[in-house]
Amino acid sequence: MKKKKLSLNKLFQNNKFLIILALVISTITWVYMSMGTTNDTTVTISNIPIQIELPDQLDNNGLQVFRDAEQTATVTVTGSRAVLGSIGTKDITVTGATNGIDSAGTYQLSLSAVKANPSANFQIISTVTPSNVNVIVDYQRETSFPIQENVVYKVADGYYASTSLASKNITISGPQTEIAKIAKVSASAELDSTLNAPTTTTANIVLYDKAGNKISTELLTMEFTDVEATISVLPEKTVNVIPEFINKPKGLDLNDDMLTVEPSNILLAGPKEVLDKTDSVKLESIDFATLSNKRYEYDTQGINIPSDCKNISNSTSAKLVLDLSGLSKKTFTVDSFKVSGLSSKYKADVTQTSMNVTVIGSEKELKSLKSSDIEGVIDTSDQSGTVGSVQMPVTFKLSGTDTCWVSGSYKANITISEK
Repeated sequence: MKKKKLSLNKLFQNNKFLIILALVISTITWVYMSMGTTNDTTVTISNIPIQIELPDQLDNNGLQVFRDAEQTATVTVTGSRAVLGSIGTKDITVTGATNGIDSAGTYQLSLSAVKANPSANFQIISTVTPSNVNVIVDYQRETSFPIQENVVYKVADGYYASTSLASKNITISGPQTEIAKIAKVSASAELDSTLNAPTTTTANIVLYDKAGNKISTELLTMEFTDVEATISVLPEKTVNVIPEFINKPKGLDLNDDMLTVEPSNILLAGPKEVLDKTDSVKLESIDFATLSNKRYEYDTQGINIPSDCKNISNSTSAKLVLDLSGLSKKTFTVDSFKVSGLSSKYKADVTQTSMNVTVIGSEKELKSLKSSDIEGVIDTSDQSGTVGSVQMPVTFKLSGTDTCWVSGSYKANITISEK
């Protein structure tokens, strides 16, 4: 008698067999999963935010906690794999103990961790890392500081550079004890290249105390942490410094014994097209009408420079010595006057018949000069509609000499009336 062979094909076509096979596979899978999820495991949770709250009394008084906001905590928890697979930083609360804080100051707070949900099915099995955190309890303060430029660079020969910052001041806030330490705010940068043209760079904001030590910005909030620095680069040129005179006789030669200027030249920086046209700069003017036959010293005579240029010499003013003591003076009686600057709507009668004036010049020139060579010019340009008897300033024209001048201030009486 032949034995029946077992056919796998027919077996898998048998519904009863398939039902039994499915039950067996499901049972094995359930047992495996149950065994895996009931075994406890441990997981380390990092980057947990640290919460610090002051007692109400201190908080109501305006005190605040200042610390490194980036500092976080780490703890280790245990539980089933199924539970721990969904645990994150939001499920754990780390706090600093503030019960010992009673006033402003620096404190070291111990840290502790608890479950955000007390009924959560896991346990915290380690202490908090770090175990404590340093904080400052203080009043908030906000102050504006000037920024000092500290951009280091090299400039090509024949050029001058200056630096300007996009912002001249910066507002910094934080604990008042830290703000009080700030003695200087610097915008610092360093360029490696040698400059011969304008450029810009970014300068970092650095804080210093009065001893010159850098201050940490960890507990401070700054309006910005860097600032744009613009470096202006201009060509240089040495130019002469020359005096400027008003009412100086055109024939009077002031030799080196009579006139000295120190410094005799300065260094200018400016646009090339301006420097190409500038060979000298003038001092503040001196009116010869105010001078007599004396020696004069002007210690701080201002130097006038073109508006687009900078005086980069150490001297911003010059010393001028004018020695007129070798000249003579003589008094003359002037009786010749004319009126200038009067509007065509008016007429003027000179009621001043004569005037004594002092003339400065060489002894030889003064001997040959006569009163008739001197004419008074009455300036009425500031009359502004005034009529009647008035006094107006007088200047003098000298004929027959171009080296003498009238010294002093004079006014003449005239009568102005409408035509």
